[in-house]
Amino acid sequence: MRTLFILCFLISFQAKCQWEKVQIETKASFRAMQMLDESTVWVSGSKGSILKSVDGGKTWLNTCPEEFKSLDFRGISVLNKNEILAMSAGDGSEGKALVIKTLDGGKTWAEVLRKIEKGVFFDTIKFKNDKIGFILGDAIDHQPYVLKTLDGGKNWFRIENLPDILVGEASFAASNSCISIFKNNVWFNTQNRIFHSKNLGKSWEVMETPFETAQTRGIFGNFYLNKKEGYIVGGDYQNDKTATLQISKTVNQGQFFDNLPENNLKGLTECLAKIESNKYITVGTHGTSISINNNNQWKKIDRESFHVVGCKNKKCVAAGGNGQIGLMSFK
Repeated sequence: MRTLFILCFLISFQAKCQWEKVQIETKASFRAMQMLDESTVWVSGSKGSILKSVDGGKTWLNTCPEEFKSLDFRGISVLNKNEILAMSAGDGSEGKALVIKTLDGGKTWAEVLRKIEKGVFFDTIKFKNDKIGFILGDAIDHQPYVLKTLDGGKNWFRIENLPDILVGEASFAASNSCISIFKNNVWFNTQNRIFHSKNLGKSWEVMETPFETAQTRGIFGNFYLNKKEGYIVGGDYQNDKTATLQISKTVNQGQFFDNLPENNLKGLTECLAKIESNKYITVGTHGTSISINNNNQWKKIDRESFHVVGCKNKKCVAAGGNGQIGLMSFK
C-alpha cells in the first residue's frame, strides 16, 4: 500500500489543494464513511468491504467476516469506538438486505437485521445516538420504507404513518446520505422531495425541491446543519454531458431551496461534509468543490471522482471506486 499525504494551507479558502491518494489493493467501490475522530475512520462498500483505519486513513484493515464478503455494504454507522453497524444494499428476496453489528471495534460481527421480503432494498442507515437509528429503503406498497430502532439496532420496526410515495419515486444508495438527523428532526430524500419529521418519526411533512427527477437523476443526499439550514446535492450519474443542478441550500427548514444557475454542473455531486464553521467540501463524479464567500459560492479544485467524504478537526478523508482513498488537511 502506497500512502501520500499533503498539508493544504488555504488563504481565504481559495488556494489550490489536491487529494493525496492511498490506493487499497481492491476493485471495490466504497460508498459509505463515518469518522469517529481524526484518526479512526470507517469505510464500507462492495465486495464485502468494511474497512477500519486508526491512523487517519493512511492504512486500512478489512474487518468483514468471510461469510459476508459477497455483499455490498453501502451504509455504515459508528455509534462509538466499539459499536458499529454495516448495512448491505441488495434484494431482500435474495437475502442481501441485512445489517451486521460489532461490539468490539470490528473484531467480531453478528447479524442483527435481515429482511427477506421481495422489493426490500436498503439505501441509507443513520443514528441519532447509540440507541435511536433509522434505515431508509426503496418504497413498498406506495409508501416510503423507513425502519427505526430504539435499542442500538437489536430490534427494528417499520414507520407506518408516512405520506404516500409518487409513482417512480425512489432514493439513491450512493453515499449513505439520504438521511439527516438533528436533535429530534429527521429528514430523508427521494429524487426530488424531502420528507421531514420534527419528532423522530411520529409525524411527517413533505417538501418540494428544485431538483429534476429521472431514473438516473435527482437528489443523492441531504445534509442538515441544524433545524433550519441544510444542503441537498445530486445530479445525474449516467448523463455527464448535460449540466444539471448539483447543490441547493435552504435556510428555512426546506420550505424554500435556492436554485442558483452557477450550481448547474455536468456530472454528479454525491456527498457533502463540514470542514469547519461555514466551510464545506463536496465530492462526486464532477470532482471536488469547496465553499467560499460564506457558502454563497463553490470553488472546484479538481476532477477527482469520489463517492463519499468525511471531515474531523479540519482533516478530510474521501473514498471512491476501485479502492481509492483521498486525504486532505486544512490545518
